[in-house]
Amino acid sequence: MKRHDFIVGTMVKTGFRTSLKGFNQFCMCVELYSDDRNATIESIYRRVALDCNCTKSSVEKNLRRLIESSSASSAIGRLFGMDFKDTGNKEILSMFSNYIALQSEQYA
Repeated sequence: MKRHDFIVGTMVKTGFRTSLKGFNQFCMCVELYSDDRNATIESIYRRVALDCNCTKSSVEKNLRRLIESSSASSAIGRLFGMDFKDTGNKEILSMFSNYIALQSEQYA
């Protein structure tokens, strides 16, 4: 299984809504963050915006909408056995990327 397929499958299982623009953008962000852990969230948004032909603020808005509509913070918290609330895009992206990295043997 490829990493991209594993990320998409995990997002679907976690409850992310595939019908929203932010779904693919979040997937791209996870892949970029996984490839470069030193990247800033702004540089990741900028790269995704270039690929999606939109603005950095549109990417941020789309991710926020995706996260809010899917209750992502509580769903990702369940992946780690934690409960956390009022978590921003950066933290959600980081936690999800960490989960993907921990599960690397499933897609290696």
